[in-house]
Amino acid sequence: MNNLYILTEERPKNHIVQQIIELFGQKYSRDVEIINLRILPEIINGKHDFNYEITGVNISNIDKIRLKVVSGDSSFVDYLIYESHEFPNENQKEGLKLIIEETKTGDDESRNTGVYQRISKFIYSDYLLDEVPKIMIYNDSNYDPKKTPSDTSIFGTNMLLTQNVEIIGKNMEYFKKFDSIDEMIDFKDAMGSPPQNNVPIKIKKFPNKITVSGRLSKPKDKGNIAHDPNIGALTSIAYTLRLLGWDKDIIIEKHGVNQEYLHNRRRSNKFLTLATFLDVKLEGVDFDVSNYLPTRYWHYEMRSEKITTIFLHVLSINKNSDIKSIYDNHAGGERGYFTLKDESEETINKRNRQGNVIAIPDLVLINKKTKEMLVIEGKQSSRLQNGLIEIESYDLIEQEYLRREYPEYKISRWVTTFGENIYSNGLDDEVLIHINLDGEILINQNAPKWIEELVF
Repeated sequence: MNNLYILTEERPKNHIVQQIIELFGQKYSRDVEIINLRILPEIINGKHDFNYEITGVNISNIDKIRLKVVSGDSSFVDYLIYESHEFPNENQKEGLKLIIEETKTGDDESRNTGVYQRISKFIYSDYLLDEVPKIMIYNDSNYDPKKTPSDTSIFGTNMLLTQNVEIIGKNMEYFKKFDSIDEMIDFKDAMGSPPQNNVPIKIKKFPNKITVSGRLSKPKDKGNIAHDPNIGALTSIAYTLRLLGWDKDIIIEKHGVNQEYLHNRRRSNKFLTLATFLDVKLEGVDFDVSNYLPTRYWHYEMRSEKITTIFLHVLSINKNSDIKSIYDNHAGGERGYFTLKDESEETINKRNRQGNVIAIPDLVLINKKTKEMLVIEGKQSSRLQNGLIEIESYDLIEQEYLRREYPEYKISRWVTTFGENIYSNGLDDEVLIHINLDGEILINQNAPKWIEELVF
């Protein structure tokens, strides 16, 4: 029998993994039995093999369900699902079953992140992978299905549907595929205009070209491509126009990008790569498309500090019911929410009311039984000193969030590391846990006893 393989950049969440497994069963007519789903890192003779096994689940014609942390080389979706005998090779198309993006971001919180940037991820996957079912999952805990969505949400979601992306977690009565280019342009024209100092996104159709206005470089960016919201919006519009049958020029105007920036740039850029895929031009400037074609879509992650923070996070909450994560922001992943004592969630502000920056850790774990709280910063072992400096900057988050909500807990600050073993004489006092490149796990002798019990 084959195995099911889940590849992700994110910290794997139990309820999302369950959703994925159930969706796989529905799409491919497999019987699925969920008994007690747990995600556990594989530890063999004191070494982590950098794989995770999902237990407590049975799927017909599937032996094991395994998961591995990867990183996209550019705009990567949250989950790729394969069915095969072994973990897929980088760039492998055979056995790919599902392409899934998941977000907790709602329309009210961030229209662009919730819509346009998600669409650009699917454009990437469409051009680099075989056509398989694409699914967009919205898990906004504050979502009100009776509330009329914004025009931006409707426009973006309609483009997703036009691109054959299945939407889960939204009331679909407000949304439909665009049937024609003219319908899409008319909808965009009817949307509200931005403030006067912004360049509005306008789509104009001519006999031999379509122009789309929109800034890719703000004045402060000095001609660089750095306007993330519009990178997502403009490429999403261009892709939808192509899918609706437009095969002539698509030209971005009023973009603010200068020729010198394009001439000097030698590395890939998300917009330029997508523009190359879509044969999109920038008015008044040229770029060499050969510079921006990617050679691969993703790779197995073996460098990031999130190897250790995700390992500790997943192991803790799946193996000991007394342990809970109340905040996580693993490197390169989605920024989480702060969990209050009553189980509700709130966003941690970037600054407090006095304008001071609130430094945030990668992970905060609590042990409800021992009343301990671990505030954790992940680092590559080569950057340990940076981590030791950063954990000294957590006073504000402790005062304004952690101690406010959990006053009875004893708080300690730690660094976790991944990489070369630099600890020949034992871990530094502030290093909670280290994982070597060969998977060997080292734990601080002064760490809470329950940390060692989790691993060994």
